Amino acid sequence: MKTNVFISGGGISGLMLGLMLAGNGIDVVVAEKDAKPSIKYKGELLQPKSLDMMNRLGIYEAVRTAGFPIHTTSITEYDGSRVMKKIQYHYNVIDHPFNEALMVPHEKLKEIIRNHAEQHPSFHFLNPAKFIEFREPGDIKKTAVVMHKERGEIEIAADFHIGAEGRVSPIRKSIGIELTETEYNHYFLTVTFPRPSNLTEGEMIVRGHYFLGLFPLPDLQVRTVLLIKKEEYKEMKNEGLGSFYRCYTRLKPELDGYVQNITTWKDIQLMVPTRHNADRYISGNCALMGDAVHTVHPMAGEGMNLAIQDAYTLGELLSSMYETGNLDVAQLKRYERVRKPRAEFLSSLSNLSALAYSYWQGPWPNVRSHILKRIECVPALHYKHMLNISGLGMWKDTLLDRFVQIGLLPGGILPKVKGTEHQYTEDDDHP
Repeated sequence: MKTNVFISGGGISGLMLGLMLAGNGIDVVVAEKDAKPSIKYKGELLQPKSLDMMNRLGIYEAVRTAGFPIHTTSITEYDGSRVMKKIQYHYNVIDHPFNEALMVPHEKLKEIIRNHAEQHPSFHFLNPAKFIEFREPGDIKKTAVVMHKERGEIEIAADFHIGAEGRVSPIRKSIGIELTETEYNHYFLTVTFPRPSNLTEGEMIVRGHYFLGLFPLPDLQVRTVLLIKKEEYKEMKNEGLGSFYRCYTRLKPELDGYVQNITTWKDIQLMVPTRHNADRYISGNCALMGDAVHTVHPMAGEGMNLAIQDAYTLGELLSSMYETGNLDVAQLKRYERVRKPRAEFLSSLSNLSALAYSYWQGPWPNVRSHILKRIECVPALHYKHMLNISGLGMWKDTLLDRFVQIGLLPGGILPKVKGTEHQYTEDDDHP
């Protein structure tokens, strides 16, 4: 086979890139190894920047129809049985057409993107098909070898090869790009079940070392994420589902009668949180996206959004290169220059969120809840927090911010915000 761009991995980012390129008349082959929809939990919370990009691609309306909007996220922190702090963050502090998040079932989102991509004759989908190796040594790779379940070995000649296969990324390993990894002192259990009708916004509940995240999905479902100590997983499984139910009903009694819809441990996915970042995204005519180059701690739910934004930026760049006839592989560095600082910034934010809930002894819970409440109550801090999470811009905390967060300085010392500060411009996104 011959194509312009070969993409290994037919997840969200691979399909997004394929849709963009095919929509601009660029021939693209996407190879996906999994023959059936994944039963593993993948990202479902679309942040505003991702929604903005989907709107530009003409798929926002379909995605919005399939999703459930999130306007606020609340945090309730308990000290024993007493509510210590109630905190709420609002997306509407950002002045932008897309100032909400959206929960969309992962496989449904893939289906929408793929259906739109397949409307273009230059989009080709191989499934099940797995990247095996490159034929050539050196930086410039001309031919990718793919093993197709029915057709056997296929050689695909392409101008560019893109790795979007997730954290195990065979393409990343083939081109010798290294990762720096971080591990954590806890696990997550995640599962979806029916929800009360009044659970319509994002919620996080914290009591002792437990953390429960609740994010409503369409069709009166809720995606739940429970943080536990590492050693608790085996103990809970040995004790039975009753121990799992009790964790939920202690943290949110309204879930009694709902969580019991889970009748087997097979429905509950164990997530071992890790964080990794690659030292580079490019090698010759090969580029990497999504989990192939960065994973974030799932606390802030940013992994899928980073992958979508990688795909959009790389798609814009490759489309421009083909439009102008400039296929110099050195141009790919522009993609890395845009995406690497943003991914590393959000990775560090997710890591800070993880550390905030990794320690539950002594005064730390009181300190944490105090800081989170200050962020809510001080407009400049509230805006900055939501801007960074949204992906619409980047505004790093200063030393002055830190003093305000801990209460050593009053919030009024910070400048007033209009809601548009530090949002990315077209020049920022496409330099």
